[in-house]
Amino acid sequence: MRVPLSWLREYVDFDLSADELVELISLRVQEVDGVSRLGIREGEVVVGEVREFGPHPNADRLFVARVDLGGREVQIVAGAPNPYPGAKVPVVLPGSVMADGTKLGKAKLRGLESYGMMMSERELGISSDHGGILLLDDSFEVGRPVADYFPVSETVLEIDVFPNRPDLWGMIGVSRELAAVLGTDHRIPETSPGSGGEPTGAYGLRVEAEDLCPRYDLRRVSGVAPGSRAPLWMRQRLYASGMRPINAVVDATNYVMLETGQPIHAFDAEKVREGIVVRRAREGERITLLDGSTRALDEEVLLIADEEKGLVIAGVMGAEDAEVGDETTDVLVEVATFDGTNIMQTSQRLGLRTDASGRFERGLDPNMVGYAMDRVTALIASVCGGLVAEDTLSHYPEPVRPWRVPLRVERAELLLGIPVDSEEAAARLTRLGLSIEKENGRLSTTVPTFRRDLRREADLIEEVGRLMGLEKVPEMLPEISQPGGLTPSQQRLRRLRHVLADVGFAEALTYPFGPDRWLEVLGAGEDSAVRVQNPLSAEGKYLRTSILPGLLDAVARNRSFGARGAGLFEVGNTFEPHPPPEGVRGAAIRFRIAGETDRPGPDAGPDEYSLMGVREIPRVGLVLAGTVRPAGWNTPSFRAGFFEAKGIVERLVPGARFEPSERPFLHPGRSAVVRVGEAEVGWVGELHPEVAGRFELDGWPVAAFELNLGACEPDPEPRFEPFVNVPAVNRDLAVVVSSQVPIGDMLDTIEGLGSPILAEIRIFDVYEGPQVPEGHKSVALSFTFQAQETLTDEGVDAEIGRIAARLGEEFGATVRS
Repeated sequence: MRVPLSWLREYVDFDLSADELVELISLRVQEVDGVSRLGIREGEVVVGEVREFGPHPNADRLFVARVDLGGREVQIVAGAPNPYPGAKVPVVLPGSVMADGTKLGKAKLRGLESYGMMMSERELGISSDHGGILLLDDSFEVGRPVADYFPVSETVLEIDVFPNRPDLWGMIGVSRELAAVLGTDHRIPETSPGSGGEPTGAYGLRVEAEDLCPRYDLRRVSGVAPGSRAPLWMRQRLYASGMRPINAVVDATNYVMLETGQPIHAFDAEKVREGIVVRRAREGERITLLDGSTRALDEEVLLIADEEKGLVIAGVMGAEDAEVGDETTDVLVEVATFDGTNIMQTSQRLGLRTDASGRFERGLDPNMVGYAMDRVTALIASVCGGLVAEDTLSHYPEPVRPWRVPLRVERAELLLGIPVDSEEAAARLTRLGLSIEKENGRLSTTVPTFRRDLRREADLIEEVGRLMGLEKVPEMLPEISQPGGLTPSQQRLRRLRHVLADVGFAEALTYPFGPDRWLEVLGAGEDSAVRVQNPLSAEGKYLRTSILPGLLDAVARNRSFGARGAGLFEVGNTFEPHPPPEGVRGAAIRFRIAGETDRPGPDAGPDEYSLMGVREIPRVGLVLAGTVRPAGWNTPSFRAGFFEAKGIVERLVPGARFEPSERPFLHPGRSAVVRVGEAEVGWVGELHPEVAGRFELDGWPVAAFELNLGACEPDPEPRFEPFVNVPAVNRDLAVVVSSQVPIGDMLDTIEGLGSPILAEIRIFDVYEGPQVPEGHKSVALSFTFQAQETLTDEGVDAEIGRIAARLGEEFGATVRS
C-alpha cells in the first residue's frame, strides 16, 4: 500500500518527519518497505504565464520562452514545443532540488541563459507523461506558488499490509490506525451525492450466485460530461499511489478504492442490456477483457453480466463491452463484496492479478459498500458534472453485524508483562473504531465489521500492547525455571550442519516448490509428485521430490555471478504422494525410522510424516560444482568429483556401503546407492553431463548426494591418537577377483580382521584386460603397518598372509604373482 503523506494529512493531523513516521508505523502498525519521493524535494514552483515563445536560434530542437512570474519576466530554454503565448505553466526556480537529488541552477544552453525550468506532469509527480510542459487552467493565478493548488513535493510510504488486515488497504484505515497510535482523532470525508439523476430502477439487478456475492449495490449517475478529465490534485494522488490516471469516471472509482480499500467498477449504462445479472460463468463462455485478451471461463468463475453477455470477471477485471470511455454520458456504478477464496482461485487460474483482486481475496467489509457508493457517486457528480439517482439497487440478504469480545485488564497485564490502565486501553481501542462498555469490572468491546481479525480476547490484548508500544515490554526471564537443552534429534541435526559448514560448505535455503522441468530432469512422472492446487507461479507447480534441483539452480545462479565453483548443502523435507489409510481423513500419521525413539523437536528430526495424503521425508542434500576451493600456497585445489562426494557421505553415515546404481540424472559408472545394512538411505554420484547442461552448468564437474536425515550420525567428538615414533613398513598385495566383487566389501573385510599393526589401506590400481582372466579384475592394495615397537619382516608377512587368506575365503581372490 503506497501512502502519500500529503493525502494522509487530510484524514489525521501529525507533526512528524518522514523518518519518524516510518519508525513509528513499523513499530506500531505494519512494516514500511520503503520511502519514495516525487516532485521537488526543496525549493519553489510558481505559476508563470508565457509572453513569448519561439525556436532557439542556435538549436533545432530547443525553444525559448519569455515567462512572467508575477511582476518579473525571465527567459527559459525548453525542449517541449507545446507552450504558447498566454499559456500558464509551472516554473521551478533556480536553487530547487529535484526528486532525484539534482540541484537546479541558472544555466546557459546553446548560448542563451535559462532561468529555471517549465515542468512536465512527470517532473511534478502527477503522471508518467513527459511529452510536454504541463499547461495550467485559468484558475491558477500568475506569480502564486503552485503548492497553493496542489503539492509539488510528495513523500510516499510503501507499507507491507498483512493479509489479515484488509482495512489497511485504504487511506481511511491507515489514518485510523495512525490516530490510534498518536492518541488523536481522524477524519472521514463527508459524502453528499445529491439527487435528480435518472432512476437506477430502469435497470434490473438479479443475483443468482448468492454464495459468491454477499452484497451487491448498483447506482446510476446520468448527465456525465463526455471526455471529462480528473482534476490535477486527483491525478497526482492516483499517480503517487501507483495508479495510472485514465479518465474522470474511472479515476474517481480508483480514488475511492484507494481511500476506502473497496474496489469499485463503473459501466457505460448505454451498453448494458436490460440490467445486471450476477451469475456463474457458463462452461467455455468467452469474454474479451480491458487488456485486450480473450479468456475462456468455467463454472467456477463469478461473472457480472447483462441479459446478453458478460461484462466483468467479478473482482478481477472488466470487459471491453461496457467500458467507460470519453463518449460516456450515463454511468452505472457497482460497489460489491465477493467471496475472497473464489476471487483468489479465479485470479490464479486465469493468471490475472489486479489491485481489485488483491483486495477482494483478503475478504472485505460488506458494510463499507454503502459509504463507498455515496463517496464515489458524489465524486463523479462533482468532477464530471453528472446527477446521481435517488434510488440504489441493493442485494444484501444477510447483513454482517458487529460482535462482542470481552477483555480483562488483569489478563492483558499477565500476557503483556506490563501494567495496563483500563482507561488508556479503552481509549486506544475506541480510536480503532471499537465500542467499549464496562461490565462487572471487565471491558466489553463491540468489534466493527472491518476488523475481522479481532475475534478473541488475546486479539484485543495484542492490539492494546501494539498501540501502547511492545518495545516498552521489559526484557526479563520468566520467574519459573525453564527446562533447557536440545533433544537428541536436534543435537544430531546441529552436529550435521556444523560438520558440513566446518568442511567449508555453505548452507542454502531453497523453495520447496518446483516447476515441470525438475520432474523431467529427475526422470520422474507427474504421478510421483504432489501437485500444488493453487501455485503462486508456474515455477512452483509441484512440491519437490528431491533437494537436488533447487541446489543446482542456486549453484547456476552463483556461476552467473562469476563464481568458479560452489559447495552448497541443504537440510529440508521432500514430498511424496501417500494416501492415508482407508477411513482416516486429515489425520497425521508418523512413520518411525531406524529405531528412533526420542520425540523430534521443531528444529527437525529423522521422522517421516504423512498428512492429508502427503508424506514429508527429512533429507540432507549437497552439491559440489567446479572448483569448490581454489589452491592455496599450502593446499591443493578441491574440485568436485564422485570420490570427493563419497568421502563426505562416509563421514556422515557410519557403516555406509556403496553399490552401483543407475539413475537417469547421474553419470553412469560414477554413481552409487548408499546403504546401511540392507536399507537404502540415499544416493551419491556425479551429475550426467546433459543434466548439467540443462542447469547451465556445462563444462563444470558436478557431484552430489542426498541422504535420509535419520541415517546421518556425524561423529560428535574429535578423536586423537598419539604419534608413533617408529618407522612404518609398507607392503603391496595384488589379487585377482571376479569383476562383480565390490572393492568396498574387500576393504570392509580387511578392516574386520582387526589387525593391531595395520595403520592404513590404499587402493592404487584396478586393472581389467590382457593377463587377467575374462570376467575378473586385478586389484592392487598398498598397506602401511606401524606399531609402538619396531616391526619385523616376519610379523608383517604373517599379516599379509592372513589378509590374502581371508580375501580368498570371502571372495575367491588369488594372489597375483
